[in-house]
Amino acid sequence: MLTRAGILSRFIRENKLTIFITFGVSLFSNLFTIIIPVSIGKFYNLVFGLNTHRSRILNFLPEWFWDTAPRFLTFFITLVLLKIIFDFLQRYQVGIVGEKMLFTLRNKLLEAQLHMPMQVYDEKGIGKYLLRHSGDLKSIQNYITKGLVGFGVDVLLLILVFTTIGMLDAGLLLIMLVFFPVFGVLMFFMNKTLHTLSLRQRNYKSGLLSFVNSTLRSILSLKAFNRLTPEMNRYAKRSQKVYDAGVKYHRVRSAIMAVIPGLLYVMLFAILLYTWYQHESGTVNIDAGSLLTSILLLITAMPVFRRSLRVNTVWELGNISFTKLLAVLNHTKEEDPSHVDFRFERGEIAFQEVRFQYSGAEKSITFPDYFIESGKITRIHGGTGSGKTTLLKLLIGLYVPTEGHVLIDRQDTRLVSRKSLRKAITLVPEDWPLYGKTVFEAISYSRKPERRPKAEAVLNLVQAGCPERSKLTLDTKTGDLGCNLSKGQKKLLAYARALLCDKPILVIDEPFSGLDGSARYHLTRLIHELRGKKTIVILDQYEQDDHLQADKVLSIDRDALETTPA
Repeated sequence: MLTRAGILSRFIRENKLTIFITFGVSLFSNLFTIIIPVSIGKFYNLVFGLNTHRSRILNFLPEWFWDTAPRFLTFFITLVLLKIIFDFLQRYQVGIVGEKMLFTLRNKLLEAQLHMPMQVYDEKGIGKYLLRHSGDLKSIQNYITKGLVGFGVDVLLLILVFTTIGMLDAGLLLIMLVFFPVFGVLMFFMNKTLHTLSLRQRNYKSGLLSFVNSTLRSILSLKAFNRLTPEMNRYAKRSQKVYDAGVKYHRVRSAIMAVIPGLLYVMLFAILLYTWYQHESGTVNIDAGSLLTSILLLITAMPVFRRSLRVNTVWELGNISFTKLLAVLNHTKEEDPSHVDFRFERGEIAFQEVRFQYSGAEKSITFPDYFIESGKITRIHGGTGSGKTTLLKLLIGLYVPTEGHVLIDRQDTRLVSRKSLRKAITLVPEDWPLYGKTVFEAISYSRKPERRPKAEAVLNLVQAGCPERSKLTLDTKTGDLGCNLSKGQKKLLAYARALLCDKPILVIDEPFSGLDGSARYHLTRLIHELRGKKTIVILDQYEQDDHLQADKVLSIDRDALETTPA
């Protein structure tokens, strides 16, 4: 089982050099961040002729670097240029670390989603899982770059700032050590509230994205039946929830963003008050150059303070996304390690006391006991909603029976590898998407150029009964999931796709839907020619006016839909 710690530790092991370089250049960048304000303090003492024993920390340079102002200014601009270079390297390396993590997770995520059981998508929809590829991966990237690497770099810089200020004056360090924990506790509780609001907002956004996905996929029906206004009203209610959640989230987040700099300026006020008190009491422990250095260090460190106090928000958002991502990565897979490879022998199919129930449904489908002989054409009739599509999905292993067994060559489909099972079964579905931009891509499993002659031969074969003006070519654009094609053209391409892969078991759902008389006649002859070569299962409605001669005719009773026993 994958865990967040496991993913991070493996990533660190596999990218040790990149992470080492990142922290190395960050160390140098932070050193220059400290050296520059210290140098300004030294310059202040040099110009105004100050050199007290309390400014010894400023004497980090050899004498010849700063004995004159021109030399010092030359050195200073060199420091600035080096700071720019190492800042660039630091940001670039942190970005590379984040992109490498995303590259790893992105591939794992899609792989996990492709291997999830079909029932998951039937129950929850597809849109719900799209957010994992956008908002959640972005939050995880921030978790790595800002929450881990960035926070580590910031802590290193704060340590250097505290150390330097402590060497200048212990009182200044004490003030910082008092204020910083107070800030941290206050931010912790504010961020806890922000976490709750963020989780609610994300859940609403995820639901809204799923709703939009479902709506746009149904756009044809919505327009045809004038359902745009009711659908927009439903969307507006969901959108209002997202808006309200967003308002509450930004209210708390804005408070955090305002309080943090305010608290830091309160700390600066305490430092100025401390310095003024020393001056008034005559116990000055810090000279003008050192005070200037301390203030410059604090100003330089203020953005770092702010990021450090806000990092809990990054962690919380990252934790939310990691939880959602891990739920996908650790979800039950369609394939199980205990599955064995399916061994095709003859192509005999048997249904034994099979019952299937959709998750959360009140009714289940009970199928009669079937025996389908190899090499024969078997028709299974059933009315609308009787379970023909469910039977098809049970045959190819997309669904697993709730009860009973589906046996192919005496092998239980729930116990065999789905991939190996589908190497023996192909199908002509009723209305499944065509994947690909052209006809060739839609019907060919392998899109290599050498496959084109065979693909063209099969395409011509299934279109032999069609008028020339309506025939498709391999280069015809199909549109998104076949949107440029008619229902009949999609059906013909489904036949071409099934025949091109040439598997021993062929399942056909509604064999002639969308086709005219000449195409039906030609495909009927084609199916008859496959008798004895393949086990053919045809699923269709009851009263079919065609000349397709089956070796066996079975039916799904209209009473197959049963109320699930309590």
